[in-house]
Amino acid sequence: MFLSRKAYDDLRNEWLKAHAECTALSGVNAQLNAHIEWMRVRLTQLEYERAQLLRKYMGLDVPTPTFDAPDEHPDPNQTMDFSDVGDAMADKLGIGWNPDGTLKYEEKQ
Repeated sequence: MFLSRKAYDDLRNEWLKAHAECTALSGVNAQLNAHIEWMRVRLTQLEYERAQLLRKYMGLDVPTPTFDAPDEHPDPNQTMDFSDVGDAMADKLGIGWNPDGTLKYEEKQ
């Protein structure tokens, strides 16, 4: 199957535009992550300062929330995996079928 030169050039130009846009968005994403990290640190600092002021001037001991980055952050671009785990794995996980056709989950020990 042959592809005309115009079709090839059009596809290549679309790819180049998409690649340039991806590169630009990658930089913006890194900048946004840096801003979020700065905001997380600043909010934690402000909460500690507020708690110290309340403790010193009013004698109130208030809990201080911290804004930490999550340990395991899911990839927002990852697609859901709806593949079948198979009968053997389902049996190990305690997944089966009820007589009415609905799924049942059992605790396997």
